[in-house]
Amino acid sequence: MGRGIVQYFEGHRTITFFAIFFLAFAIRFALLVHYRGDILAVGEEPRIAEALVTKGQFADPYVIPTGPTAHSTPFFPVLLAGIYKVFGFGFRGQFVRCLLVIFGYSLLFALYPTFASAFGFPFAGGLAAGFISALVPVRRSSEVFRGWEETWAAMALALLLYLMLKRYRSPQRDAAGAALLGLCWGAAFYINFSIFSVLVALLFVDFVSNRSFRVFRDVCVTFIVALLVITPWILRDHNALHGWMLMRDNLGLELRYGNHDHVHPSAELNGDDPITQQDFQHPGQSVPEATLIRDMGEVNYNRQALRLALTWIRNHPAEFVRLSVERFFFFWLGPLNHRFETMVISSYTLLGLAGFTLIRKRVGELQFRLWCTVFVVYPLMYYCVPFAHRYRVPIDWMIWLSAGLFASVVLERFSVAKAAVPVRVG
Repeated sequence: MGRGIVQYFEGHRTITFFAIFFLAFAIRFALLVHYRGDILAVGEEPRIAEALVTKGQFADPYVIPTGPTAHSTPFFPVLLAGIYKVFGFGFRGQFVRCLLVIFGYSLLFALYPTFASAFGFPFAGGLAAGFISALVPVRRSSEVFRGWEETWAAMALALLLYLMLKRYRSPQRDAAGAALLGLCWGAAFYINFSIFSVLVALLFVDFVSNRSFRVFRDVCVTFIVALLVITPWILRDHNALHGWMLMRDNLGLELRYGNHDHVHPSAELNGDDPITQQDFQHPGQSVPEATLIRDMGEVNYNRQALRLALTWIRNHPAEFVRLSVERFFFFWLGPLNHRFETMVISSYTLLGLAGFTLIRKRVGELQFRLWCTVFVVYPLMYYCVPFAHRYRVPIDWMIWLSAGLFASVVLERFSVAKAAVPVRVG
């Protein structure tokens, strides 16, 4: 029966896509309507979008107007600005913003089976991942009210890794293909700049694994073209903020937010603890901190915050290590202060870890190299800043596919063992 269902969905990909999409959308839409009091909750990117509409400036991400900003990449605020321009900033505009968040998550989950086929993983694993993710909104408000660009970053990363895989397999690697790859990576950085470290790591691994002048040329071309694509935004940041940076400037702020006295490993816990807030509050919630940004300028504020964070880390190495270890477990196992979410996320994460050991043999060496690089490099930054639910979304589909591989292998072996048991007569 189960195999027949899988075969049906595999033979009807369009039905599969819409079944997962509408299941995910319907459940999250019901949550949106039921908890509609949370619709007006906003954050940095919606505030930037409001400034784009009212002032024509990419500005004011914090609790009070602070001027031009590089706190965020432009993709999602610009998308929201289009919504606000049509529907306004009140309940209706925020409702449509939430619909956009729900649409992004529903689209991502509906693509899981496609991702499985594209990367050579079992279709059944991608199918199960899509339906389970659609059915269980394990990231709660992030999948309805407080999601930003993370789902679009996940889909962009899937496309980029697929292009990398095709290039690895190609017998002819020309400079034009390397330039096209760099163009795609550069465009993705406008969505989410956190994947920059993934590109650097993948290019390094490619060169180390295939040492030749052609590979070195391709690495250089891809990297340079990616930088050229983001150059207009770098120049915009410099002109608006009078400082050089790669796309964003908030590293100092986030490090400071995650490394000071009485701090917790997650942003949620920090927000719930008044003692922690006495030491430092994020300018997205704190008028005094936002006033400092307005008075000092965002670049100078972040530089000072970076110095303060690094000084605290040097003076409290044991505390920093403890926090980093806790954030490691929050990232991989889910929010440890929420039992249900932790149980679900840790379950498929551990299955994904088990499946990771099978990728090289069952899927391919190239896929193993991609998965290994992303799993090692992408989370590094998030071990140093407070945990938030949406941080893992860009790579969560990879964990699901790895978990699906492990489950498929186990079921395959169980079926073989069951078939090998002799049937007794009489």
